Amino acid sequence: MLPALAVVLACLSGSLLLPADSLAETPRTLEDVERQILDTSARLKALDDEIASSRVLKEQLRQALETAQSRVGEREERLRQLDRDIARFNQKLDSLESTIADARSGVEAREQALARALRNAQAIGQQTTLKIVLQNDDPALADRLAVYTEHVLKAQNAAITAQSAILARFRDAQKSALKDRNWLNYIKKKASQQRENYASTAIAKQQTLGEVEAGLDSKTRTVAELRADQQRLQNLMEELKALQSAQSGYFAAGKGRYPAPVSGVVSAHFGDIKSVGKLRWQGLFIRASQGQRVRAVADGEVVYSDFLQGFGMLVIVDHGDGYTSLYGGNRNVTVPTGQWVDSGATIATVGDSDGQNDSGVYFEIRHNAEAVDPEEWLSPDFQVARRQ
Repeated sequence: MLPALAVVLACLSGSLLLPADSLAETPRTLEDVERQILDTSARLKALDDEIASSRVLKEQLRQALETAQSRVGEREERLRQLDRDIARFNQKLDSLESTIADARSGVEAREQALARALRNAQAIGQQTTLKIVLQNDDPALADRLAVYTEHVLKAQNAAITAQSAILARFRDAQKSALKDRNWLNYIKKKASQQRENYASTAIAKQQTLGEVEAGLDSKTRTVAELRADQQRLQNLMEELKALQSAQSGYFAAGKGRYPAPVSGVVSAHFGDIKSVGKLRWQGLFIRASQGQRVRAVADGEVVYSDFLQGFGMLVIVDHGDGYTSLYGGNRNVTVPTGQWVDSGATIATVGDSDGQNDSGVYFEIRHNAEAVDPEEWLSPDFQVARRQ
C-alpha cells in the first residue's frame, strides 16, 4: 500500500518536493509484515550462528577447565610427594647429625687418649732413664720401652686418622643431603607456584564458562521469542493475504453505489477547467458549511493524514487494488495514518478549502494514481445538489 501512496502523492504534488516528515509512520501492510518476517529470519540466522559459536567456545572452555583442574591435581600430588621426600631427607639429616656428633666425640676421645699416652710415655721414659743410670740396669730396656711407646703412639694416631676420615665422610654426606633437601624445597616452591597458576586459570575458565553459558541461555530464550514472533507474523501475513484476497475487487464492485463524503453543493466537476490557467479539475469540489463532518466513502486504511500544499489538511484512504479516495481542504482530520476506517466513518471536518472562496471538501478517486470521475462511483441519489 505504501508504494501506491507514494505514487499518489507524487501525482498530487507534481514537482513539489515533500518534506521528510510530511508522511506519518509506515502502516502495517502485508509488505511490512513480509519485511519483518525477513528481518526476523535474518536475526534468527545471526543468533543461530552466535549460538553455534558459543557452543564451540563453551566446549573449548570446558576442556580447558578440565585440563587446568587436572594440572592442579597433578601439582597437588607432586607437592605431597615432595613433602614426603623432604621429610625423608630431614630424617636423614637428623640421623647424620647424630652420627656426626658421635664421630666427633670419637675423634675427641682418641685425641684425648693420645694426649694421655704421650704424657704417660714421657713420664715412663724419664723414670726409666733415671732408674737405669742410678741402678745400672740393662740399657736395652730403655730402647725396648721407646719402641713400644712409639708403636702405641702410632696406633693412636692411626685410630684418630681413621675416625677423622669417617667424620669427614659423614660431613660430606650431610652436605649432600642438605643440598638435596634445598633442591627439593626449590622444586616444591616452583610446584606450588604452578599449582596457584593452574588454580587461577581454572577459576578464570570457570568464570568465563559461566558467562558463556549465561549468554547461551539468554540467546536461546531470545531465539524462542523470535520464533514465536515469527510464527505470529506468519499468521498475520496469512490473515492479511486472506483479507487482501477477500477485498480484491471489493471497491470496483461498489462502483456507482458509494455515498458522497459530505452533503453540499457541487461547484466543480471532474474535468472542468479551473478559473486560472488551462488546468482541469481532477475531482469534485463540494461546497459545505465549515465544521460539517467528512466521511469515508468506503472501507479502507488511512495512508495519509496531514497537511499538503495545495490541498490543505488532506486525508487519503487506500481501498485496495490500487484504489484510493482523497479528501482535501479540511479544517482538521480526526483519524491517524495507519487506522482502518469503515464506510461512513468520520475522518475530518470541513474547512476553508485552502484558499477557495467557499468552504467545502475537495474529493477525488484514483486508480493506480490516475484520477477518475468520482461521480461515476457515487450513488445516483447522493445528497448533493447540481452545480449552481
